[in-house]
Amino acid sequence: MMSRSLAALVAAFALSPAAAQAQHIVHDPTAYAKLVEDARTALQQLRALQAQVEQGQALFDSLNSISDVNDLASALGLPEVRNPLPDLRALRAAADGDLTALGDLADRADAIRRETRLYTPPSGDLPTAEAYYRDSLERSGARTARDLAIGEAVSQASDQRLEGLETLRRALDVAPNARAVMDLDARLAAEQALIQNEQLRLQGLALTQAAEARLEEQRAREQAEAARTARQAVYERAFQ
Repeated sequence: MMSRSLAALVAAFALSPAAAQAQHIVHDPTAYAKLVEDARTALQQLRALQAQVEQGQALFDSLNSISDVNDLASALGLPEVRNPLPDLRALRAAADGDLTALGDLADRADAIRRETRLYTPPSGDLPTAEAYYRDSLERSGARTARDLAIGEAVSQASDQRLEGLETLRRALDVAPNARAVMDLDARLAAEQALIQNEQLRLQGLALTQAAEARLEEQRAREQAEAARTARQAVYERAFQ
């Protein structure tokens, strides 16, 4: 009996350390450090996401703000800058001597004609040849005055346009938000399209001027032929 009790006591002492170890919490420094690192990473990601949201909100606000771009370089919208050239009908009428057809340029063209005139042909009825010479002289003077007035207008418009474009360029360098940048880009693109259109119109004017010169040559040849035919008719009648 005593031996069994002693054996039981020994067994109890042998099992007691294992039970105490089972109840003790095991501490792992590596796992704890990993948990802290994951928490820090998640916090950084959350802050980055918050920054992206704030940037998106700022961009949204800037896109919906008023840029007042159209108030810049207002000279670009002036009629004499936007459209310095008269239309084709006015050009043709002026070439035939009617400088008033040039509209806003009429006064300047008329002043140029007066300033450059060295001879005023007589008015009234003249013989055919003299009338033709007088009319040709007047048309040539009118075309020259027209072209000089247009050249001045185009030059002045180009200077004002250059100044306006430079204003827009400087504004683009200091644009306060995305909306202003977009509006300035659109404004510059529109001005570029207008410049290209103006170049096409200037090319058309050059073609018109060349055609007018050829027309005068044709008139001169026809007039010479008409005079020759008239002389031939007189000669034939004289010997009939």
